[in-house]
Amino acid sequence: MDRICGAVLDRIYALSPAGRYVIIAEDEFYEAFPDGSERTYDELNRALSALRSGGYIDLKYSRGDMYCVAPLKRYVEEELPVAFVPAEPKRKKFDFVFLSAFAGGALGSLIVAVIFALV
Repeated sequence: MDRICGAVLDRIYALSPAGRYVIIAEDEFYEAFPDGSERTYDELNRALSALRSGGYIDLKYSRGDMYCVAPLKRYVEEELPVAFVPAEPKRKKFDFVFLSAFAGGALGSLIVAVIFALV
C-alpha cells in the first residue's frame, strides 16, 4: 500500500468507526494526502479503487465531490519472514558406535582364537 492509500484510509478511520458509513467531502481527502503528492481527482480515485479492491473500504456511492464510505479493516504491514537457519549439529568427540563395533570385532576375534587354541 502506498502513502496516499494509507493516508486516505487513516482519514476514513478518523471520521468513522469500522463498518459505519460516513459521508466525506473530496477536500477532506485532499487534506489527508502526504506532502509532496499531487492532489488530483485521478490520484484520489486510484487510491479509493485500490482500497476498495483490497477489501479495506466499502464505497457505497460517490456523487460530485461527496463520497459515502465505510472502513472495513485496518491495514497491517506484513512482516518479512526471517530466514530459518538450522543449527549446526554438534559433533561428538567420542563415537560410541565405532567403539562398540571395534569392541565386538575384537571380542569375536578373541573367541575364535581361544577356540583354535583349545582344539
